[in-house]
Amino acid sequence: MSFEEKTSEIERGLKCQGCGAVLTYQPGTSYLECSYCGTKNEIADNMPGGEEIEATDYNVFGKAMEGVADERYSYLAEVVHCSNCGANSRLNPHVTADVCAFCASPLVIDHQQKRIVKPHGLVPFSVDYKQAFGLLTQWAGKVWFAPNDFKRIFNTRNDRLKGVYIPFWSYDSDVHSSYEGSRGEYYYVTRTRRNSDGETEEYEERRTSWYPASGTIYSQFRDIVISGSTSLPEKFSDKIGPWNLSYLKPFNEQYLSGFIAETFSVDHVMAARTARTIMDREIERQVENDIGGDTQDIDLIDSDFKSIKLKYILLPVWLSAYQYKGKSYQIMVNAFNGKVYGQRPYSFWKIAFLVLLILIVCYLLSFMG
Repeated sequence: MSFEEKTSEIERGLKCQGCGAVLTYQPGTSYLECSYCGTKNEIADNMPGGEEIEATDYNVFGKAMEGVADERYSYLAEVVHCSNCGANSRLNPHVTADVCAFCASPLVIDHQQKRIVKPHGLVPFSVDYKQAFGLLTQWAGKVWFAPNDFKRIFNTRNDRLKGVYIPFWSYDSDVHSSYEGSRGEYYYVTRTRRNSDGETEEYEERRTSWYPASGTIYSQFRDIVISGSTSLPEKFSDKIGPWNLSYLKPFNEQYLSGFIAETFSVDHVMAARTARTIMDREIERQVENDIGGDTQDIDLIDSDFKSIKLKYILLPVWLSAYQYKGKSYQIMVNAFNGKVYGQRPYSFWKIAFLVLLILIVCYLLSFMG
């Protein structure tokens, strides 16, 4: 399909049949709505009831990514690059101007499309803008030692949030692991010693008996979710979760209307290494449980990862990027469950005043004593 044909197809799917305005997805619903005349277009669900989105074999997916030419795993989209923070975002064809959701810098939009990796699915927005902004202002009002003018930013502006789909990778694997090690069992012997008064007293000294241990365990991993973005601090992805992937929908461009979709900057190979680290830690924990005893010493774990599969998915957040006294900060609202996490400045004077107050109280208490 040519650039013009694809653009025309997307625009037809997003335009209101009543007035011609652009339809946008309404969080928490299954339809697109026209903000001018109220026309609603239901989004077709192409997944039979009760079925899950099927993951793709890791090696098959890797082969398809060579050149990103396989239309089963890619599609045409307009992507803009932020020259300030490096984020790459997918925009709808009708967007003519915007700012970067990650650093609030103006974006240069040249309306050129390229073939990008097609997500397996996404979790649609459930929290709308009004709800997210309320959660944001509540969060800003509760942070300790924040400058007063920082809090006023969110009381006087209502355009601080942008709806963004963040890229993630989800991994599945069945693992057989054989191990060798030792099981430690505690026992106690009675010893004597002299206490501070010079008297002899008895005490129990713990010792460990070690026994050889070996065996095989089977581990089944499902939906190990790894961020595909470098535009946000790594801890953001951990703090904003966990995500309920049972709400995952098959990818449909209509869910993106009115929102930004970041393209991944961490590919499936790099993300798989992180997922492997998480799996290895869990396997080690399972081996310790299998060895038993009071303590364990693992000499060797040999893991055979079978049936490695992945899904490339988009997860929804409301993101606020702002500048405060020359420094950039980001706050994220999970657009599925409303959880808020973010960066914030601290007031030197508020902290200094608290320290001074504590010193004064301590001095008065010591003086009274």
